[in-house]
Order: sequence, then structure tokens, then C-alpha cells
Amino acid sequence: MKKILITIIVYLLSSSVSIAKENNCSGIKKLSKKYLECKAKSIKDSANNVNNKIKEGSATKTEQIKEGTKNIFNNIKNKITKN
Repeated sequence: MKKILITIIVYLLSSSVSIAKENNCSGIKKLSKKYLECKAKSIKDSANNVNNKIKEGSATKTEQIKEGTKNIFNNIKNKITKN
């Protein structure tokens, strides 16, 4: 059980470090408080960038859907008024 837990922790730590885009913490000793703060900040910044991209993408998709439904309803209204 301990081996599985340790394996999972190592995997999560290695994957979270790979998420960080910038590695400007190379001059700091590893496992020091400043190094961990630096890594946490870079991971947080990259996660915020991804979240902002997702928000922008969903906002544009929402606008496209609105425009599409308006066009469909306008076409339907035009067909009804013609008949």
C-alpha cells in the first residue's frame, strides 16, 4: 500500500512540475522554501493562462451559437410571414 501511495505522489509531483512553463528557479537549491515557492508560482501562472484560454474559447463559441440561433429563428420568421 505504501509503495502505491509513494508511486502516486511521485507521479503527481513530476506531472505538476512538467506543467510549469518557465524554469527560472534553476539558481535556487532544490527542496528549499524559496525553490518550492518559485515552482508553485510558475505552476499557478501557467494554470491561470490555460484557464484564461478556456474562458476566451468558450465565450467565442457562445457568441457563435447565439448568432447561429438568431439566424435560424430569423429564417423561420421569414418563412412564416411569406406563407
